[in-house]
Amino acid sequence: MPVVASKAEKGRWLRIGEVAAQSGLSVDALRYYERLGLLPRAARTPSGYRLYEAGVVERIGFIKRAQRFGFTLEEIRQMVSLQTADPRTCARVLEMIEHKLDDLDRHYEEIRRLRRELSVYKTACKRAVASGHACPVIEDFVRPRGVIRDTGKKRSRKDSTRRDRGEP
Repeated sequence: MPVVASKAEKGRWLRIGEVAAQSGLSVDALRYYERLGLLPRAARTPSGYRLYEAGVVERIGFIKRAQRFGFTLEEIRQMVSLQTADPRTCARVLEMIEHKLDDLDRHYEEIRRLRRELSVYKTACKRAVASGHACPVIEDFVRPRGVIRDTGKKRSRKDSTRRDRGEP
């Protein structure tokens, strides 16, 4: 880890507090990212203070964007460690993106399923409120396989499957 001593060298370096202010990350987060290998090791002043090259703020922007797309810090570490001049880099990044898209598709389907179930519960609650009956949702949440139908009656998963097939 280089020690920065001259004023000329100091012009291209940012103190950790300056990086934190420009990036919106805390000083602790910067240290953590450095430990994980997301950021290059900081240079040090003769008194031991961390100094980062000005380009580290752009790297943090990349990290934040990758996080917004759902990449984990480990996945981001792998991406930033890839050599941009290596033609295999893009193929590796493509694999990572395809994997992330598969994950997002699975999450999307799960969210859609949960939304459908919650819509059924919402309907059941509205009916209970309108009719002055007790809320059936709380009881149904306790049952491992309870599913409230739109009619407000409960049916088991077995009953649901039979009806879905058109059986009585």
